[in-house]
Amino acid sequence: MGKWIGIGLAIVLLITVGFIVGAYLAPEFRIVTRDIAIVVLAVFQMISALITIALLIVMVFAVRTLTRVSQTTLVPKLEELSGKLDQVLDQGRGVAANIRDTTSTVSGTTSFLADRAVAPVIRVSGLMAGVRAAAAYLARRDDEQAP
Repeated sequence: MGKWIGIGLAIVLLITVGFIVGAYLAPEFRIVTRDIAIVVLAVFQMISALITIALLIVMVFAVRTLTRVSQTTLVPKLEELSGKLDQVLDQGRGVAANIRDTTSTVSGTTSFLADRAVAPVIRVSGLMAGVRAAAAYLARRDDEQAP
């Protein structure tokens, strides 16, 4: 690769030296060279303008295509996803309401059972324990008096 760079630099140097020598030996050479340079620059400018126009047309086409694709595929899918998310949120709210109701029902049921079923059982079992303790005390008392 270094060989090709050296060859390119040598060619550019030869052309530059040729132009300097030509301008020194023939004053009309400068006029002709100027005219040729103007024509070459005009051709390159025209080519770059055409390339720029072509790139702008391609960009406009690409933007239109992306816009069309996004409106036909992306926007409906986003709307569908939004609808599904709304449904999920509504279901979540319904589940939360059901859980709240269930918790309230369980709390009420627990209070009811504690008041109506467990409290009387505790009272009866306390009474039975008291009767048993009294009977045991009385039974021991008779044993202590006998001797």
